[in-house]
Amino acid sequence: MKLIFVAALVFGVAIAAPPSVQSSRRRTMPALQHEEVHDEFGQYALRYVTAEGTVVSERGRLVPTPDGRAHVLVVEGETSYIGDDGKTYVTKYSAGLDGSRVEGAHIPVEPVEV
Repeated sequence: MKLIFVAALVFGVAIAAPPSVQSSRRRTMPALQHEEVHDEFGQYALRYVTAEGTVVSERGRLVPTPDGRAHVLVVEGETSYIGDDGKTYVTKYSAGLDGSRVEGAHIPVEPVEV
């Protein structure tokens, strides 16, 4: 009888947890979709979707350097997730010959001086 009471109490506390606690619990779930492809040169493409709505896609491809003597792995990707406030946040990123860049409406931008 005590076991049933404790189980019911734990279940009740879990149901009554604030949304932020519930969403952090969901974030430990495995990916619902997972696709990943690699080739023998190290190029790749991946995409996965998690239970809480996070979507990650990324691609790495080899690009020759300007002098043509070597190759650089250029990475491009996008991550989107639903925040605890219910808004969808999208971040796009790339890294390669021209350096790295990150973009997103939620990321602060440095003011431009005139």
